[in-house]
Amino acid sequence: MKRVIFLSLVAVLLCMGCDISKTILFKSYVTRYFYSENIQLRITDAGNISIYREYMSENKKVKTAIYSFNSKGEEKKIYDELCKIHNDLSYNQKRSYIADPLWGKCSAIDFREIDVVSNKDFDSEHPAGKSLKDVVRFVSISPKQFIDSGYKATFDWKKNEPGFFAKDPMIPSMFQSETGCYFPINGLLSDIGTDEMQMLPVNTHGILFFDKQPTAEKEHSLTVTIYTREGKKFVRNITKVFK
Repeated sequence: MKRVIFLSLVAVLLCMGCDISKTILFKSYVTRYFYSENIQLRITDAGNISIYREYMSENKKVKTAIYSFNSKGEEKKIYDELCKIHNDLSYNQKRSYIADPLWGKCSAIDFREIDVVSNKDFDSEHPAGKSLKDVVRFVSISPKQFIDSGYKATFDWKKNEPGFFAKDPMIPSMFQSETGCYFPINGLLSDIGTDEMQMLPVNTHGILFFDKQPTAEKEHSLTVTIYTREGKKFVRNITKVFK
């Protein structure tokens, strides 16, 4: 009798597992795009500037949305359009997942340009109000190169991790899963643009590092202006104390 009950229980659990686990054909690698205009700045424990998505906002007019492979109606149309914009249309892989796919989660907001200015003289070449793009770099990750390669190229983080990625303990929070499918973004703001700042991580979009230290005043009120692919502009202010 006990054996019959045990086998019956196993059969039930197997059936439940069949209901929970799903295997479908994914046409695109990115399964979900998260859109949030609640982009904020914070100083990381290492003293750099994180550009991130704030989960909660008192301003109900701030637009947030999720565009997914299994969305319906207008949201599905937007998801399909984002896949088209990023040339992510020929993944064509059958993959299994339980509740939601753990791979391919990105921000729907692509950055076109980032500018940083200070309210004080930074050095002799950067008086107050002059762009600091040539001394500030943007560090992040993206699956763009993986997708552009026809879903073949991967990045070996153990052997090739850029030095800057070891300088801030917050950087690992940008990774979700399948790290090899994500390539580093690491360049001065004066040198990078839309091509490099696409399909950014969902929560921490990227981190700003200063390549130089100010020569006089150590406390600076910085204005960070983010221009997006779709033509929006986000202006954020933050105080940074240089060591």
